[in-house]
Amino acid sequence: MPVYLHGYTGPLKCPAPTKTPQAHTVTLHDLATFKPEAGIAMSEPGWWAALNLPANFYALTPSEIEKGTLLKKPAEVHFYPVAWHWDYGDGTITTTSAPGASWAAQGLPDLTTTPTSHRYQHRGTVTATLTVDMAAEYRFDNGDWIPVSGTIAVHPSPIHLRIYSVHTVLVNPDGGSSG
Repeated sequence: MPVYLHGYTGPLKCPAPTKTPQAHTVTLHDLATFKPEAGIAMSEPGWWAALNLPANFYALTPSEIEKGTLLKKPAEVHFYPVAWHWDYGDGTITTTSAPGASWAAQGLPDLTTTPTSHRYQHRGTVTATLTVDMAAEYRFDNGDWIPVSGTIAVHPSPIHLRIYSVHTVLVNPDGGSSG
């Protein structure tokens, strides 16, 4: 049975809303209360390096999930590393897509060149620093992970190195020096 409104006999329609509610896009700013761990920057052979020989650098950067409140709702935020920016302290900078690894973990002998190693050309002291770009994604109520645009830079503690000249000494089997 048709409904009559001031002589109109068609179907009733609700007027379209003037403004469609938009879903809030989560930004890095919204994640300000969530803090990813910086991790640890490492070097081999240790607190020193040999002039003109490779010093190996690598990072222990965790992927982590933090729980907290996001947009006034309980949420989980997953941080994971995507780039490592090494400043070796002598004017040389490199960016890698992997954190590197110790010589032992790579099955390599000490003083072997790696994708994250560096050869110092001058004696003295340097401070090597690392900046890690962390990407993020979030979810509510164990739902699907939703990526957040951009990255957050974290800074592990710097590495202070002393660069030494190394001189080899040949020793004969009797224990005396040859040469």
